[in-house]
Amino acid sequence: MPSAEEAKRIIHSEITGSAQEATAAFLARYGQQAERFAELMAQAMMDWQAFDEEAKNNEKRGRVSSLIYCAITLHIQSMKLFLAGHLVAAGNLMRQVIEAIAMSLLGSGKTLTNLDRFVAEQYGANDAVRDVRRNRKVLGLHDEGVDALVEAEKFYHHHSHLSHLTIATVMSFEEDGFYIGASFDEGKVNGYDREVRSRVQLAEVFPKFIAAVLANIAKW
Repeated sequence: MPSAEEAKRIIHSEITGSAQEATAAFLARYGQQAERFAELMAQAMMDWQAFDEEAKNNEKRGRVSSLIYCAITLHIQSMKLFLAGHLVAAGNLMRQVIEAIAMSLLGSGKTLTNLDRFVAEQYGANDAVRDVRRNRKVLGLHDEGVDALVEAEKFYHHHSHLSHLTIATVMSFEEDGFYIGASFDEGKVNGYDREVRSRVQLAEVFPKFIAAVLANIAKW
């Protein structure tokens, strides 16, 4: 057991330093996936930027543009947190990524009022995925894509609350002990593999998601 002074040193280092050791371990295993993720999200950024230039003189388009940008940047931030070993924080942020995607889609619907009510603080983004599902035909969305969004929201909603997975993230699967902060655990690589694969797959969907938003806005 560490002394009080040693515990203080460890905690201070955790809250003021960077998670270089954990990041290095994650990148040693997922370096190629990180490159692919960056490539895909860069394309999403370019697609957004082209739309944003056209949206500057239209208030509603500007709001949709802001939502798309939130989805992009939050997905990037979540991946950064994951590759730095901050798994719970990375997972919690993913729920907002999913909600930002859903709100962007709802905001693009010509006859839908979700975005206006959201701006007026009369509508919560926690209902956005549900309403995308209800309005999939109005939004011209394929069932497969909507169902994937629904399943992702269910997963991250469940795990944005305290769960057995939360407890597992602070426990070492390699040896007896617990983690205070960022960590890479060889005993958890199967779970890491699934999570990284899921994040890259979502990045692959971003161009289609943005294209769907723009197709709806073209009908205004």
